Amino acid sequence: MSSPFSNPVSPYPDWVRREYRVSRPVTVTDIAAFLGSEELYTRDTPSGQVNIIHKYGLVELHCIIGEPRIEVWFNPENGAYPSEYLDALLATRFN
Repeated sequence: MSSPFSNPVSPYPDWVRREYRVSRPVTVTDIAAFLGSEELYTRDTPSGQVNIIHKYGLVELHCIIGEPRIEVWFNPENGAYPSEYLDALLATRFN
């Protein structure tokens, strides 16, 4: 099965990309919850519109509505903190 994120675009040089499979497809409500007071950016791709949510310089989430996967970018120089933050953020919607 090919990835819906087959053309990755790093938000910053040296950031690392991971794909996470979530328990159900992403919805508009999930994106709104992740967004909070951040600004939503979008990018059109062959797989659909990617919703881009940048969270406090720690992680950037790339979500496609209807996909059970989320692409995540983070700066590995920040140690374990981005991973812990991402785990907590995903747990609010997908546990």
